Parts: sequence; structure tokens; C-alpha cells
Amino acid sequence: MLINKYFYSFHFLLFVVILAAVNSNKLLAQAVTDTSISKHITLDQFVVTADRTPVLFEQLKRSIQVIRKKEIEQMPVRNISELLSYAMNTDIRSRGSFGMQADISIRGGSFDQTLVLLNGMNISDPQTGHHNMDIPVDLASINRIEILKGPGARVFGANAFNGVINIITNEKVADQVSVSAMGGQYSLYSLSASILKSLGNTTHNLQISKTGSDGYTANTDFKAMNLFYSGTAGKTQKLEYQAACMKKAFGANSFYTPKYPDQFETTRTLFASIRYRSNFKGFAPAIYFRRHYDEFRLFRNEAPSWYTTHNYHYTEVIGSNANIWTATGNKSKLSVGYDIRHEMIRSNKLGDSLTSRIPVKGVDSAFYTMGKARTSAGLFVEESIALDKFSASAGLLASYLSALPGKIALYPGVDLAYQINKNIRLYSTANRTLRLPTFTDLYYNDFTNKGDPNLKPEEAITIEAGLKFNKPGIIANAAVFKRYGKNMIDWVKLQNQNPWQAMNITQVNVAGIETSITMNVEELAGRHSFLKSITFNYAFLKADKSSDDYMSKYVLDILKHKADLLIYHQVWHNFSASWAFSYQDREGGYKKYVDGKEETNETPYAPFVQIDLQLNYKYNNWMIFTEATNLLNTEYVDYGNVPQPGSWVRMGVKFNTLLKSGKSRKA
Repeated sequence: MLINKYFYSFHFLLFVVILAAVNSNKLLAQAVTDTSISKHITLDQFVVTADRTPVLFEQLKRSIQVIRKKEIEQMPVRNISELLSYAMNTDIRSRGSFGMQADISIRGGSFDQTLVLLNGMNISDPQTGHHNMDIPVDLASINRIEILKGPGARVFGANAFNGVINIITNEKVADQVSVSAMGGQYSLYSLSASILKSLGNTTHNLQISKTGSDGYTANTDFKAMNLFYSGTAGKTQKLEYQAACMKKAFGANSFYTPKYPDQFETTRTLFASIRYRSNFKGFAPAIYFRRHYDEFRLFRNEAPSWYTTHNYHYTEVIGSNANIWTATGNKSKLSVGYDIRHEMIRSNKLGDSLTSRIPVKGVDSAFYTMGKARTSAGLFVEESIALDKFSASAGLLASYLSALPGKIALYPGVDLAYQINKNIRLYSTANRTLRLPTFTDLYYNDFTNKGDPNLKPEEAITIEAGLKFNKPGIIANAAVFKRYGKNMIDWVKLQNQNPWQAMNITQVNVAGIETSITMNVEELAGRHSFLKSITFNYAFLKADKSSDDYMSKYVLDILKHKADLLIYHQVWHNFSASWAFSYQDREGGYKKYVDGKEETNETPYAPFVQIDLQLNYKYNNWMIFTEATNLLNTEYVDYGNVPQPGSWVRMGVKFNTLLKSGKSRKA
């Protein structure tokens, strides 16, 4: 095993000690149940994970968007990347179709600044944020997605810089079997099957899917496979466990340089975790493991004589965390916890030279010759208080970062809220955060890119104020915020010069406003209403650092305007339709490549409108659907010179049935 054996031993020992403490430590008996959480919770009163302590959605003091299963099923999307592209103030910049590679950022941040969780477990990649969306779960298995806007360091640790996405699959649902098949243009196919079953005091969720296409243009073909399992054991005291693997292979047309468009990439992801939940609320120690393989070919087919080897990268992460909260008064709670994470990379491009070469499995005459490792450890403390109309929480993360000068960093934060009336809530927050550079930022070097091993971590302080409106049938939010960023990391180059270089931009401040309203018309006007639901999101961003002196590859190319309109309505009896309209206007620009040559002048990103449509027919257990993405056949790019698909039509069928009672669940 490449990770130091003592680090594994430490985590195992720590986990055993924590489990033993459940039965021996009398202090844990004081971790009483929060009466506001243990009440019967309605559909709109689910518990979310934006704080260290449990909090109802309607009591949030932060900006968080929750996308639930019903909403997912009503949208014209077939993968996580497509779904998140319509979330408020999120920016999905795709290189490949169907989520083969997509970068996600929140509120004008970079793709490295968004932390991704799977059932609360950190699955972000230390090599590069380009792999953060390698999420080994099919969309059909997701019960809910929580999107925290703004810093989350004091809750989730380092690298929760500008937002957190928590993908949740392990909520209890009825036993059922589901299968689906889809096909479409460009030889597209998608097959998936899942089963959820309870056996005694255990639950089991198994899902498998496979997708592929010949591609919408040259060198955009792909194949992908997911296998995911999650389960629980126990009643009052539970074990929650999950394991997953994913493999993707895709043509990477102009992904990292348009000079050589015939690129190709293969990635593999393995992930596993286990969490123990005691019969005392809030005590939940966990350990997790993630391994990721990446093979990148600059030349998929014929290569010039100077090109001698592909890029091979292998990362391994092991982590452990725990949290416990207890009531410190009738209206206050104290939460404490820890988080430890060890990251390692072996590569032929990234890190320091190894003392001996390590063969790349399955590849002749290929070796890992470089590597690096680093460790982070954090201790959390947070106190929260809830009075009749006023609530507040204040917390601190003290974090040890082996790669950080000075080693110790502090992340304080405070959240305040005031309930004006039953439906309206004001809130304000101030939080400090930090992000470590990825291994790619530090070490990647070739003729077009140059990393910097002396990069400083990114730092920021974000302040925010907002208004929430929540009543049956209507949820609305509005917020203003400003992020004061220091030592922001970007890949930049001077005009008409090469290569791209990883640099700390001295200061980049981003201000923005965002607003959202969702109306459940069916709940407001009755279930026979033609219009079922409507959602409108709008966000505006402005960065005070221009790119006059240099071109920015990521940080300064923010979405200045983003507006989304989602409509779900009945067509006739069992026929329904869902529409998704999106307008995007991006800052910055890129230099076009024409006939293999780079143009002298920078081309601004052009604003565009995209429309997607889904038509559904439901009958008992069956659903037949037809989808068309990019109905207007709009030509656009998310990254310069990387072509995006035009109109794409696909059709499919889904079958879903309950197991226990024999009753069928409508698809």
C-alpha cells in the first residue's frame, strides 16, 4: 500500500476508540435529543447539513439550495452535470457531453474551490478539480442534493472554499426495483437498473448503469460505467456503508490545448466509506477511502516523434471525521468534532522524484516516477442559540495543514438570523476560508503549461446578507454577497506569450446578487391545475480584477449574468412536459484556433440561450420519455475552442415497481 501504514493504523485505532466510547463515556448520555428536530417533520421541514448541528431547512442561516427527487425527475436532464447546470448561481463548464468531464463552480469561484460530498463524505480529487465530478452514482439513485453557497470551511474543513455540494442517496424509501433504457442520436445508449430492499434490520441499495455514444463531432465519443452500493445495519445504533466504482473513457477534443485536438482520457474511481451512528443524536464517526486513476493521451492515434509517453496519475485519499453535539441550555447547543485527511499522488508528471520507479498496472514500459503526500487535520467547535425570533451560530475550525507555511490555520465564522414573521426570515453571515493548491497547480509542466511548487494557499473572507420566504407552495430567496479573495490561484499568460502559468493573483474580489422563486402551482391551485410547478433563478456577478494585462484561464471567466426558468406542466391526462430555459453571459474570452493557428486577438465569450425539453407519458409502473437538448441548436463554448453539442434528441423507457406490498409506484 502506497500510503504510509502508520497513517492507516492511526485511523483504525481512532475509530475503535470512538466506538468503545459509546458504551463507556457517560458524557455522551448528555447528548440529548433536540426537540425541534425530533418532532414530526413535514415534507418541507427536512433536516439539512449546512451547520455542525442538525437544522431544519426553514431555520437555515445560510444560503442553501435543496433539489429533491421529485424535482430531479421532472427536469429534462439525465446526469448530475446537466442537473446542476440549472441550480442557482452554479456554473457548469463542460468539455465532454453527458458529464464525461465537467467543472463546477459556485458564485464565481473556480472549479477547484467547490467541495463535493457523497452522503457527507468528501470525494473531491487532490490531483485537480477537473475530476471532482467523477461521481460514481447514477442520477436515478439520488434522493436529494444540497448546495451550500459560500464558504463552508468551519463545517467541512479546508477546500470548502466557495461552496459545497452534498449528494444524498441513503434516505429511507420504499423497497423497489427500477430499470431504464435510453437511446438517441450519435449512437447514444444508456442502461441502468437498481434495487432497494430491506432485510430485517438492514437495508440495501444496489445500482448499475452503463452509457456510451459515438460523439456529436470528431473525437467526442465516450463510454462510462457506474456500480454503486449503499446499506445500513442496526436499529437504534446504525452502521451506514457505501462502496462504488466508476470507469470512463472519452475522446477529449481540444480539452487542454486546441493545438492538438486528438486527445483522449481514461479515468477510474474507487470509493468506500463507513459511518457509525449512535443512539445519541449527533455522534457519528466515519472513515472513507478514495482511489482515482487518470490516463491522459495528448495524441490518441498518431503521435509525433517527440511525444514519448502518456500522462499517468494515481491518487489515494483516506480520511476520518466525527461530530457530536449536546444541549448546553434550553435554547443552545454545542458541537465539537474532528476531520483528518491524507492525500497522496503517484505520477509521471506531478510531484517530487521518487527514489524508485513504480510500474503502472496494465501498461507496459510505463512507470510512476514522481509523487507527493500531504495531511490535513482539523478540530471544530460551534455554539448555536435559538430564541423566539433570533438565532445565531458561531464557530471555529483550527486546522493543521502539512503543506501550509506556519502549519496551523484558523477559520472563524458567524451566522445570524431574525424571523420577521411566520414566512419571512432575514440572515447575515461572515466566514473565512482557505484552499490548498492542487497537485496540478503545483507541479504540472509541459510546453504549454507551467506549475509553481511555491504557490500560496488561496484565502478569502465572505460576507453575505439575505432574505428567505417560505410558505406552503412558495419558496423564495434573495441574497447579496462579497468575497474578498487573496492569493487567488489561476492559470494565466501574458498577451501573445506562452506558456500558461499557475500564479497567485494578488487580489480578486467578487460581488454578486442572486434571487430565486419556486412555486408549486399544484399545491397552490389544486392537483388538477395545468401548470404544476415553475422556478426562476437569476444571478449577477462582478469581479473587480480585470484581465487587461493577462489572459485568465479560469478565475476571471465568471458568469456575469445567469438566468434559468424551469416549467413543469400537464399536456393531456398522463402526458406532461418539462421545459428548461437558460441564459448565460460570461466574462473574459479566448483565442480561437483556425486551421491549427492561434488568432492574435482575443474573442469574447458570446452570451447564449439554451432550451431543453422533456415529454413524459406515465402509465402505472411505466414511463416513456422523449428529450431534446439545445432545441435552438445554439453554437456556444464553455471553454475556448472546445465544441459543445447542438440539438440532441433521445428517447427512453423506465419501469419502477414496489416490492413489499405489491403496489406499484408510478415512474
